[in-house]
Amino acid sequence: MQGKILSPQLISGDDGKRYEYDKNDVINLDGKDLAVLTGSQVEFLSFDKRVAKSIYIINENVNVSSILSADSISFARLSALLGLGLQIFNFIPYIGQIIAIVGFVLYSMAIYSVSKATASKSLFKNYIIALIISFFGFFLVFILAIIFGMSMGMLANHWGVLIGASMMAVLLLGAMLALIVSIYGYKIHAELAGLSGSSLFLRTFWIYAVSVLLCFVFIILVVFTNSIISVVFVCFIIVWIITLVPLFVAWWRFKKLEKR
Repeated sequence: MQGKILSPQLISGDDGKRYEYDKNDVINLDGKDLAVLTGSQVEFLSFDKRVAKSIYIINENVNVSSILSADSISFARLSALLGLGLQIFNFIPYIGQIIAIVGFVLYSMAIYSVSKATASKSLFKNYIIALIISFFGFFLVFILAIIFGMSMGMLANHWGVLIGASMMAVLLLGAMLALIVSIYGYKIHAELAGLSGSSLFLRTFWIYAVSVLLCFVFIILVVFTNSIISVVFVCFIIVWIITLVPLFVAWWRFKKLEKR
């Protein structure tokens, strides 16, 4: 049977089916990186409807984009670890934000690499949707909160009403958007857990969900109990680190794909 290499662990057969395979079953690989050979035509045998054996590359197609982006689990793992590590600098003024943006880009590349390596149609798509809702949602909440708060403050001619109305708008809209993002976040981490065979990805999501709830609690404490902002900020950093550490460990353990 003939087919085409989709990823370092997946072949699309001419019969329309997809076959998993091991690089050791590629007869004429000659030390090449399978990620670079994505798109190459192969001949193979299959004694199981899901597994390819005795694979021979008949038409080598060097994938330039794979060379540049190195779409492999090892590259994804390295990108994710570097990306998460750079996020630590986020609290350093100015230069820290620039470094954090680089880390964010690296982490996005990691998600994209896993998505390509596994031929997943949902992983990177869910990730992008969650990002769009997060970024645009933040600005939407901010703008609407100001508009709503100012209008209420003008009517009452009192700063207390202005602040209270603004924060109520932030909390309500923020809670709704956080819920939507959390749904996509669950899908992303559940798929990563399935691909890596590590439930730590899913546990990280639940830690993240709890941290989001705590953030809302912190905001309420600042506004309605006159808590010291610096204390709340420290609490937020602690929660953020607690979320970051298990995610880092999960990516550290992500060294191979689990068969599904």
